[in-house]
Amino acid sequence: MISKLLNRFIILIFTLSSSMGQDTGSNEAEDDGGREMFTMVDVSYSQDKGNTDFLSLYYGFSFSMVGNVGPLNDTEFSFDFSRSDDRLDNEPFSDDQYLTLKFDLWANQRISPFLFFQKSFDKTIGLEDRLNYGLGAKLGLLKGFSISYAFLAESEDYLYYDYTDSAAYDFDDGVWDGSVASGDWYYTDSSALVPGDYEYWDYYYYGDTVHFENNDSVYYTYTDSAAYYYYTDSTDTPAESFYRHSIRPKFKVKMLDGNVVFDYRFYYKPRVDDFNDYLLEHELKISIATFYELLSIELNYSNKYNSRYDGTNIFNRDTYEFYKPVDESISIGLSFMF
Repeated sequence: MISKLLNRFIILIFTLSSSMGQDTGSNEAEDDGGREMFTMVDVSYSQDKGNTDFLSLYYGFSFSMVGNVGPLNDTEFSFDFSRSDDRLDNEPFSDDQYLTLKFDLWANQRISPFLFFQKSFDKTIGLEDRLNYGLGAKLGLLKGFSISYAFLAESEDYLYYDYTDSAAYDFDDGVWDGSVASGDWYYTDSSALVPGDYEYWDYYYYGDTVHFENNDSVYYTYTDSAAYYYYTDSTDTPAESFYRHSIRPKFKVKMLDGNVVFDYRFYYKPRVDDFNDYLLEHELKISIATFYELLSIELNYSNKYNSRYDGTNIFNRDTYEFYKPVDESISIGLSFMF
């Protein structure tokens, strides 16, 4: 059912966008139909070698078209793509990608219906693939403030494992032999021996009972221990398909004759069938125009919360740590528009 809806949705959104893009250029579009097109490209490359081995690559592309489609006035189509690929000591540091399509009817009016499509992944949080699409509407309230709602069909594939077998790790030979008896043990409870309790301490332990506390060797007796286990047989959990609500308050204003743009958005995305499984996302974008008209300074901040990682221990095999429920990022850069 979801796959059929997806096919129809993609055909619809590309049909609408192509009907807006029949003109060959933005100047001609303004003359004929009052349409404007904007394109932005972001590229970032950084590499360190020596004591630090770090490689960072980011590139993004966005295109938007605002204008009239037949009897529909003030309509906007946008396409956004971004890709981050960072490596530290040849290990993945960040690895994510987002592709988003959106079609708004009456984009700058008080009520604006829209169609939405997004395909993404973020390996740093265990998200192998996410596909969501749907429809919604935006309602303008006060100046610069609006709220929107969307109903989304979603498919998620997280890197989770169901463990079905385990084996103790033998530190002596480093072999996963599957035998608990062969595994080394971590000592978790111990106490120091008291030399005065042993008649032949000097003979057996080579200690000095008189000067025991002055840099003498300390010996322990272990009273409890626990084996260190490693999961050796597991299966990747399959992707899930479900429906999700998306509620988004937004505050966007332009200041200083449009040279400064402040854009803040907050998303609350619970699953329709389980409100305890939800996403919270904060996004802040500040754009400052420079002395050159098409060049601007961009500040971006995001804070993302995933409820499924809160209060649970889900292991990240890349970092050997548990996934955390909150991810934060901030970036400052230059954007060139043409």
